[in-house]
Amino acid sequence: MLAAVAPAQTTPAWQAPLDQRHWAEAETLLKRALAEGETAPVLSGLALVYRATGRIQEADPILDRLIQLDESAANVEELARIKAGLGNLDRAETLYKRALELRGDSDPVGSIAVHQRLSQVLVAEMKLPDAEKEAALAISIRTRAAGQKNGDLADDYAVLARIYEAEKNLESAARVWQTAAQLQADAFGYDGIHLAETLDSLALCQYQLNSFDDAVANLRRALAIREINIGPSSADVAHTADRLGIIFFNTKRYADAEPFYRRALDIFMMLEPGDAILARSYDNLAVTEAMLEKYDEAESLYRESLKLRDGEDAMGLYNLAILVARRKPSEAEPLYARALAVLDAPGNANAELLKKVLTEYASLLRDLKRPAEALKLEARLNSGKPSPQPKAPPVPAKQ
Repeated sequence: MLAAVAPAQTTPAWQAPLDQRHWAEAETLLKRALAEGETAPVLSGLALVYRATGRIQEADPILDRLIQLDESAANVEELARIKAGLGNLDRAETLYKRALELRGDSDPVGSIAVHQRLSQVLVAEMKLPDAEKEAALAISIRTRAAGQKNGDLADDYAVLARIYEAEKNLESAARVWQTAAQLQADAFGYDGIHLAETLDSLALCQYQLNSFDDAVANLRRALAIREINIGPSSADVAHTADRLGIIFFNTKRYADAEPFYRRALDIFMMLEPGDAILARSYDNLAVTEAMLEKYDEAESLYRESLKLRDGEDAMGLYNLAILVARRKPSEAEPLYARALAVLDAPGNANAELLKKVLTEYASLLRDLKRPAEALKLEARLNSGKPSPQPKAPPVPAKQ
């Protein structure tokens, strides 16, 4: 007697395009298969298509249906990520906790990422003590599994540091960032590129704690790491130089700020990162040059910034007017007028800057022997609530 031959398992038609990432073709075939019968593999495949093509709102109900058929830890975790991405934080928290229950003690290392994601959801819900516990648990699990020198611990400590930052516990955050930086340096070398980002975060904490010299030292390290790994003219190098300039400027070390602001500007001019970034870089160097009494250079830089903003930046106009007024008061007047017009436009309210513009503009008008116009501005200033004036015709910036 011949033995019965088992039917061969056929690969579903949607499997090959799914494996090859031909998303449109896979989606069509998966929807056809779904119409024929709802199975876990089909739902899982369709959810993957939606996630891969950035359609998480469509993935959401598919994954909800999937875990009704197959409540595996992986499926529950994926749904939790989607819920978190859609802002359904309470549901995401519940799902992450359920995923941890499903994992149990069988895969402690695999649960680390779940603890981290749960902690991030708890931070978003402002359940900071609970978030701190989850992050600390992730660190404890990895330390037991891989030892205290494991490089991956740096990411775990980074999660905890951000929680401390959210709690405004900057001393603890700085201490944890320092631990993360040392772990990365030990595991990947003192010039590993990922260390630069950790040093950025450490420097920010130190700056906020008024530990300015420490912040500068760590940003200098981050700058050198980026120069070694991605070259001296990258956007990341420019941003790091800019951050160094900010610290030096804000601590009144203008001569130290100048070369870093100039280097950032030179790189941004080459990379063309967009008008807003480039204009801000011009402004940073301009105000530094003004503080160093290099007024001609400052004026030139402000004019370049205003070109990028179509002359519609009230702060830039105000700063330029102050500089121009030093030598040509009559040329400063239209700049003040334009700054005032910008501030009076809908959506541009800035009470502090408006007060400065009115004060300086009125003073200039008196110097120009135009007391009647100065009185109007002073009356508006003294009213306590400076009222909008009709917008003046645009005044082109003098080149």
